[in-house]
Amino acid sequence: MKKILLVICLLALSLTAQATLNNRPVSSFAIIIDQASYNACKAEVDAYKAILDAEGLPTTILAGDWQTPDQVKARILKLYNRKPRLEGIVLVGEIPVARVLGAQHLTTAFKMNQNRFPWDECSVPSDRFYDCFDLKFNYIKQDSLQPSWHYYWLSEEGTQRLQPTIYSARMKVPNDLCGGNKARRFELLRSYLQKVVAAHKETNPFDRLIHFAGEGYNSDCLTAWRQYALVYGEYFPQAFASAGGNTFLNFRQDPLMKYLLYDQIQRPGTDLLAFYEHGAPGTQYINGDYPAHNFKDNISWLKHLLRQQYKRYKKPEDQQKFIKMNCQTYHLDPAIFHPDTLAVYAVKDSTDASNRNIVLADLNKLKPGARVVMFNACYNGSFHEEGYVAGSYLFVPGSLTVTAQGNTVNVLQDKVADQLIGYMGMGIRLGFWQKEVVTLESHMLGDPTFRFSACDKADEWNRALAAGAPEVYWRGYLHAREPMQRAMALKQLTGMGNITSAGLEEIFRADPSFIVRMQALLLSAKFADEHTKAIIMSGFSDPYENVRRQACSMAGKMGCNEFIEPLKALQAGAYQTKRVQYAAQTALNVFNPALVGGGAGLENPALDETGIRYLRNNPQHFRIPELLGFLADGAQSADLRVVMAEALGWFNYSEQRIQIAAALEEQLRQKGLPDVLRKEMMKTVKRLNNN
Repeated sequence: MKKILLVICLLALSLTAQATLNNRPVSSFAIIIDQASYNACKAEVDAYKAILDAEGLPTTILAGDWQTPDQVKARILKLYNRKPRLEGIVLVGEIPVARVLGAQHLTTAFKMNQNRFPWDECSVPSDRFYDCFDLKFNYIKQDSLQPSWHYYWLSEEGTQRLQPTIYSARMKVPNDLCGGNKARRFELLRSYLQKVVAAHKETNPFDRLIHFAGEGYNSDCLTAWRQYALVYGEYFPQAFASAGGNTFLNFRQDPLMKYLLYDQIQRPGTDLLAFYEHGAPGTQYINGDYPAHNFKDNISWLKHLLRQQYKRYKKPEDQQKFIKMNCQTYHLDPAIFHPDTLAVYAVKDSTDASNRNIVLADLNKLKPGARVVMFNACYNGSFHEEGYVAGSYLFVPGSLTVTAQGNTVNVLQDKVADQLIGYMGMGIRLGFWQKEVVTLESHMLGDPTFRFSACDKADEWNRALAAGAPEVYWRGYLHAREPMQRAMALKQLTGMGNITSAGLEEIFRADPSFIVRMQALLLSAKFADEHTKAIIMSGFSDPYENVRRQACSMAGKMGCNEFIEPLKALQAGAYQTKRVQYAAQTALNVFNPALVGGGAGLENPALDETGIRYLRNNPQHFRIPELLGFLADGAQSADLRVVMAEALGWFNYSEQRIQIAAALEEQLRQKGLPDVLRKEMMKTVKRLNNN
């Protein structure tokens, strides 16, 4: 049998070789740039195109005075229909920004109420508009203050899942680096492109990574942080060939960790710098409250925190109430809040606060040394802002960074941000990694075509990912020696529909690799069947902490009552893995409180707007008949029925999702449904059917 499989694999490789005879390009790339930037940076843009052409990736430059995202997308689609087929794009300079509404189910955590907040706050800046061709959008309007922003509503006509047709990235110089000066902006863009071309000419195998875990993130769990080295060892074995190949840092190592990080950030020769942290557009949150070493330090820091809190109160009566409460609670002298005392400590308090985080003013003085930087954080990739963290790493003078990955809005801290990141160690173009794990808010900034030097297989893998390869080709890698190759094959085969849930269960039970089992677990979610249930049950006791964490989350989304007892056991006893404990508690909230018992679980929220929206993150499966009845009740408010129709779409991993979809399809056959309700129900049916 093994001989037969070997012959089949060799035949597939032969066919692949014939299809790419004479190294004929199988895919292409496009640089989309505004005309002013191209005029100012023509030599550098042309040099970037030339180096990609030389690498076997024929590249087209599209320069224009782009007015709307639709205008840009029309040109992208036209390019895609040519040969060789477009594999990716980079949007350079002032390219219109699509801000998406009605698509929060495509984010990991962004749930702002779109009816109550301004659109510039509750929409998601997303280049999925440009790279996911199966999504359809309805144009709403142009922003009145930011003419490059355009608002769109995700239509029911397209798919309701993310499956990018191509990869995309942005090269956008932050305004805060150039002060709004066009000449300075073009100068920074030229310098950046020169750096990119130089990086493409290097022989640079991936052999050096730095990983940092910030305060208040899932790395607060020391078990999770301890296992990062094991996981990254599977992604990048070449970085673990010597002690100097990898560095794992934690905020606990110093109360002023930012200054130690400055050295790490600027270390030349680093291939990947990975941040796991909380973030804002202009801030990397590093340390939390000062870890006091004695009683005196504790009192000093308490007073610092109280002074900071006191500043929030503006009315005299509120200030006096705050002083009285805290002085009584902590037995403090009210004189610490006297204006003279506050003035004495003002500079020190400001310094203590700034010492905990890295902000743009700090970054703009540094010279980052890593070729690639990943921000597993909220907002650090907000390219639409005046200044954004990822932009400073890319464009600050002297930086060696060519590519970054970050998010435009807030993200779920327990998402698996690093899945398939080992692509870059295999010499695969970074855009293919971004394409595999994309969310509505996730973006690649800088050059998506950059790749590290690697083995002779790298060209073949890039071509296989660009043009597609037959099932038998990928099956040949399911038994590869390297875990990353097995994980890659598993993702490709499942995406092609060539692995069943039974096959995923078999791999999950047999494979010794953390990252392969994680892929099997995540890929099984869409099946939501008995094999998925079996994988989750096994996942509760997996040696990989994050598999246990994700298994708890999936258990809540699937809603099988058999999960209740193991979840209760994890919630009660997993003290050494507090993120697993948290995930188990969160999952228990969706089950019938009568079955959970012991006071766990929550009471059923009322079916008003707040209560219905609560169901999106907490799909209470035992209430499905009640929820469907509410949706079908014509006496209910039409607006609330729309909210309910949208909330039911969040049951897309429920074991009852097929029954929910069937009930909605029956209701859709009724006449007289309000048009907005009908459209939302159509979106939900597609979500429940995974299309």
